[in-house]
Amino acid sequence: MRTSVASTVDHSDDRTDRRDRGRTVVADAVVATVAGIAAREVPGLHALEPAGSRALDVLRSAVGVDGARHTQGVSVEVDDRTAVVSLDLVADYGISIADVAADVRRNVSSAVTALTGLTCSRVDVVVHDVQVGGHRTAA
Repeated sequence: MRTSVASTVDHSDDRTDRRDRGRTVVADAVVATVAGIAAREVPGLHALEPAGSRALDVLRSAVGVDGARHTQGVSVEVDDRTAVVSLDLVADYGISIADVAADVRRNVSSAVTALTGLTCSRVDVVVHDVQVGGHRTAA
């Protein structure tokens, strides 16, 4: 996940001096978590995971590390007012991949904006695999 330490969201307006309102700092990891949860709400998305991550999943399970689940397959780049989100996913077979990607983009953008105050300027979706029943189609 490409991240920086944190980003500042300026919610000031013309009616209020910034010094009176303070700053809100939203960590990039928070944006990634929001994006991951929002993406998983979309029907037709089987999983979020980077290409070739099955071996890493086995290792995580073996050592009992599961903390990065919400951000697995999610990377973000955040500046003061905008976020760019990249998602690596596995789609369910039988549902239009184009529709799933469009729904993921819409849901992620909406959630990031609503929950963080950042404008989600772009959501990139890469489909690495398709899940057919209990079987994956790509390596």
